Order: sequence, then structure tokens, then C-alpha cells
Amino acid sequence: AAGAPAPWLGSEGLMGGFAGWIDGGAAPDAGVVARMGRAVAHRGPDGHGAFAEGPASFVQHVRRITPGRSAIPLVTDDLVFLLDGWFYDAHDVPETVLGPAPPLSLHGKTLLAAWRRWGRRFVEHVEGDFAVAVWERGSGDLHLFRDRFGIRPLFWSSKGGAFAFASTLPALLELPWVRREVDPERIAEYLSFQVVHAPRTLLRDVRQVEPGHWLTVSGGEVRTRRWWSPRYAPRGTARPSDGEIIDAVSEAVQRAVRRRVPQDTPTGLYLSGGLGSTAIAAAARRLHLELPTFTISFADDPFPETPFAGRVARLLGLDHTELVVGSADIARNFDRTVAAMGHPVGNPTAILQGLLAESAAPHVRVVLAGDGGPELFGGQMLDRLQRELRLAKIGRRLPRRTRSLVGRILGSRGIGLTSDPDAIPLAEGIGGANLFSEVDRRRILADAAWVRPPVRHDVLAQFHANLDTDPINTALHGFLRSWLGEGALARADRMAALHGVDARFPLLDAEVSDYAMGLPGGVKVRRVGGSLHTRWPLRAVLDGVLPAPLVNRPRRGMARPPDDWLERSGRLFFEQRWEALRANRAGLFDVDGLERLRGLMPSDPKVALQFWSLFILDAWLAEL
Repeated sequence: AAGAPAPWLGSEGLMGGFAGWIDGGAAPDAGVVARMGRAVAHRGPDGHGAFAEGPASFVQHVRRITPGRSAIPLVTDDLVFLLDGWFYDAHDVPETVLGPAPPLSLHGKTLLAAWRRWGRRFVEHVEGDFAVAVWERGSGDLHLFRDRFGIRPLFWSSKGGAFAFASTLPALLELPWVRREVDPERIAEYLSFQVVHAPRTLLRDVRQVEPGHWLTVSGGEVRTRRWWSPRYAPRGTARPSDGEIIDAVSEAVQRAVRRRVPQDTPTGLYLSGGLGSTAIAAAARRLHLELPTFTISFADDPFPETPFAGRVARLLGLDHTELVVGSADIARNFDRTVAAMGHPVGNPTAILQGLLAESAAPHVRVVLAGDGGPELFGGQMLDRLQRELRLAKIGRRLPRRTRSLVGRILGSRGIGLTSDPDAIPLAEGIGGANLFSEVDRRRILADAAWVRPPVRHDVLAQFHANLDTDPINTALHGFLRSWLGEGALARADRMAALHGVDARFPLLDAEVSDYAMGLPGGVKVRRVGGSLHTRWPLRAVLDGVLPAPLVNRPRRGMARPPDDWLERSGRLFFEQRWEALRANRAGLFDVDGLERLRGLMPSDPKVALQFWSLFILDAWLAEL
């Protein structure tokens, strides 16, 4: 009812998708807000509530993780709170400053108490994965907050005196002023990085709150501020002793796992076989937590990671489930995955992550994942990082048209990393995917103005502004802000939410990530016996816990269809998607250029991933 909170539909978690609309003129259209709410309902399918008062209207959905009762939305005499996420230090925030309040969940108490004590700067004093909206009923000011790594999504749009926000982009398509129009200039960013980075989206009229930022709407004016910045080890930072590093990382990961495993709630672990999820599994066993583990592989994958994940589970005494999927699963879940993502990420891994979440959902309500390990501890695409450091250096001396030839000549030949400060400008040119080069984009885009040759520099320069650290950490930060924040975390969170599972990331805990960022790059990547050892801190923590061959083996990454799948067992799927792509419904592409790209597929494995990116974009456009 207007002016009063909804009935007690809540849960102890009070987490789930939300949406809202404030208008400086008339009251928001209740029907539009209701449709916005339905568009975020999958992020909280266990209940919902609404609140409307004067120029503001809000809807909050919840997902029950543990039993409890709380107001939805959380409404006091002077404030309205919306929350998608969790606070992992909820017990540490004093409740003595609460004042009069309705029945609250633990996380609702945390949010209200933190606001009462610190106001808008509360976000600097809590630890969690969250998107938060706070409306001040007296002043009419609205504040939006997003966690430091952007785990929880938060989109917004404004026109004139109206401002709306939601946990999913499709919810904002219900607004009368939002055009379903792609900004062609953002296509180059998507094609290069496989994502469009906050605060941008592919749509002209929709934006995102950036990770680690808060946004305020006051008097019709929108202002954005950064509330968190990464603090990497400054150049010249002394190395801690190996023993100190091992103890600090081991203990911090254990505390992070403990914070993310709720009592009396079935909790599991995505065990990929990589160092990140393996370190989490080992920490859980040290804490005497018997978490069931889940992994996935593709039937046609000639080099699956699942045998390694299974061996880790057996050695640690953990119950283990392996899911094997095939071509029919990919084809059947493609459109569903694109729709659930809401905003495209040009990588088929999300399909398998959705299937993995679906298989885990009957057994657990919370699942831990190892995302963040490579970006924080020095393992993300190291072979490419080495190559690109060299190419960046060469590229500064060569004409642009010569650079692609140099890249083909060098191929994947490894070269040494450097701690030379002169390499920092080169490292700043590295980060995230690099799927469609300038030449590739020029081949397939319908308008040369959309190619945007400097797009990689323009995007990465924003990430590296004000960083003072060594080249390894500089390059890793580019991967963290792009590859991790906009890609891996988006896939993991959105696909888990689709199936009613809450994904949590212990390695992104504030204590763990702050310590990792404070380590010099030379600690994370070491040359031992003529070869590079990446993610050294994680390997060292696992030394003696698991056999050395298991800990020191190379990692292949998340499961996805093999590069040749589209040409072999996925041929029918390819042809169906190809016909839709050739229709060029948005007029973005040169169809002859697409034909030429298809002709390259048998000789260039990268082309298959390029087509995945194009198919995902095309399917998303069809949903607009």
C-alpha cells in the first residue's frame, strides 16, 4: 500500500532484485513499476513487496536463504532501503543506533545501523557483495551503491526530472523514455573486450553504476562518486618473507570462507580444478566444513579439467558431482542464457555455468566460487600477458598496419616478464579480452566510424588512471576491471540467480583482495628453474596439502565448447545462428565482411570465439 511497507514477506537474507522510479513531476506509473518488478523477479523468486509515496515507487524481490521475517522494502519514518546482496560482517555493526524500526533481517539491521552511524559513507565500513538503493523520504534524494568489484548488477536511466533504476537492464526497457536502440559506437568496445564496461551499456539510454561507486540523485541532478579504489603495492615495495605470505593468505582465505558459509544453509563449491577453487576447498576442510563440490565438462572437450577437480575432491574427502553436457544442451539453453544475462557477455561459458548452477540448485542454496584468483594473484592469461608486453613495446615503434603482421609472426612465443618501470606504459595497454582487432572490426562493421581504432586505449586508460605499481600488477588490474568484473562475475552471478542459487566469491573478500593487491607483482609470478610459476601465493598455500603435480600443472580455464565445435557437432546450431546473423536486423554489419570472416574459420581457431560473440549479440538484439 502507498506510504506503508508491504506485509512481512521477507527472509533473513533480504536479498534479491529490485527496481524503482522517482519523478520530479507526477507520480510514477504503477503499471510500469509493476512490470519492472516482474523483470527482476528471477533474482528473488521467494517473495516481493512494493512501496509508493508521492514521486517515488519501488519494488523489492527476495530469495530465502535462511528463515526469518523482515519488511520488504525496508521502510522507516525517514528512509526506504532496497538491497540485492549480503553483508558478511553483519554481526560487527552495532545495533544501538537503530532507533525505531520495523522487523528486520540480520542484513536489514546491518544496513540500517550502518546508515544511522555513518550516513552515505556507510558503504566504506561494511564488507559484502551488494547493490543498495536508499531514498530519503524528507529530501527526496536517492542514493545508489555498488560493491567494490561489481558482483551485483545495478542499471539506471534518466530523462528530464525522471530517474529509474533496476537490478537488470530489461527492467528499464519498460520505461516510456528508454529507446531500444544500440549505440553503434559501443559496438567496437563489445567486439574487442566481449563486454561493455560500466558506466556504459550497449543501449543509448541505459547506464550502469560502476563498481566501487555511489550515485546520488538530488534536485534532478545526477552525481557519481568513487567510494573505493584498489591499493596496489607501490613500485619498490619490499617483499614479505615467503612464510609471512603463506600464513597471511591461508588465514585470510579461511576467514573469507567462514564469513560466506551461513549456518544451517546448504552450501556448496564450484570446484573447477584451478588453484582458486582448490584453495577454497582446502580452506573449507581446515574449517571442518564438508561442502559438496560441483564441476562441469563438455562431452567433446579433448582436454577436460574435470579429472583434476575430481581428484582434488577425493584427496580432500569432499562429496563431488560431475556434470557432463553435450551439443543438445548448448543449443537448448542458448537463448535462455542470453535472456538471463540481460546484457551480453560474448562468451559461451555462461551457458555451461547456467547448467552447473541448475545441477547444484536441488542440493544447495549458496555456492562458493574461485573467481578472482588469477587476477589478484597473478595468473590471468599470463602467456598472453607476456606476448602483449612485447607487442606493446614493438607496436610503439611500428606503423599501425604493420602491428598485426608482427603479432602473427611472434604467435604465442613466450617472453620474459619485466619489473622495469619503463614497461608500465606497455602494461597499461593490456587487460581483458582482445577478440576483434581493429582490422577485424573494419572487416565486419557496416560503418567505418564505428570501428573506433583507439577503443582499447580509451577503455584501459580509465582503469589505469592514478595507479602507482609495477608492470605485472598494472596489467593484472586491467584484467580484474574488465575480464573479471564485467565478464566472469557477471556470468557467475546472473546464471546462479537464474536458478535460485546465491554465488559467493571468497577470494574477493576485502581482507584477501587487499592483501593480494598489496603484494609486489614479482611475488605473484616467479621464475623457477627457467619456467614461470604463476599465482605463487596460492600454489604455496597448497604445497604439502595436495600433490605437487596437481598444484603445479597448467590451467586451461573454464569449460566451454571446443574451438572446432561450431564446425563439427555444433554445425546445425551454427547454421541456424548464421542465418539469423546474416539477416543483420540492426544494420550493424557488412554482410560480405561476415562471409569473409566465416571463410577464415577452418584456419583460425579464434574465429569460432568471434562467432560466439556475434551470435550472442544477435540473439540479445532479437530480444530487445
